[in-house]
Amino acid sequence: MGLLEVIKEQVGFGFTGKINILTERSQFLGAIFLNDGQIVGCEYQGSTGLRSLKKAVFEDLKSKIFFKFIVEPEVISADHIHFDVGLDELKKQIQTDFERYQESMKFKPPGDIHLLVSPEIVLNHEQINYAEFQILKTVTEYSKVSDIYNHCMLEEYEITQALVELRRKKAIKVFQKEGNVR
Repeated sequence: MGLLEVIKEQVGFGFTGKINILTERSQFLGAIFLNDGQIVGCEYQGSTGLRSLKKAVFEDLKSKIFFKFIVEPEVISADHIHFDVGLDELKKQIQTDFERYQESMKFKPPGDIHLLVSPEIVLNHEQINYAEFQILKTVTEYSKVSDIYNHCMLEEYEITQALVELRRKKAIKVFQKEGNVR
């Protein structure tokens, strides 16, 4: 049974507690918190909120390994409540975002390359959107692509789309270890 099915089942019961997400070898990855059948929080692999819930579902959908889910009834404390979303709304968001995610994965750059911000974006008076600005801000701190994906607060598909667009606008350059920029 997949994560969405487990969530659906617990929402149907009006469950209050948490759904622990574990690897096949019972390593703890995170938990989803429900209060009276409403999804109110998620902590997954070091991140919290709706973004982490989507990440957990995406990994369950695309993964070739199986996750284990353990349902534990308990009182949910206020520090576990990050959002309030119904199952239908969650499914709608996940369907839209997962389609975007799958499409963007064709363009995802390798994680081991480094990027630099190019001054050409200012010289060419290019307009940038919010996602592109967030990427430029992240690149000033973390140049490695894998670090950008780990530290930027955007969805993975938004990061990929923004990186592609910034590269097209010549706002970022690929920096090779030998010191060459392309």
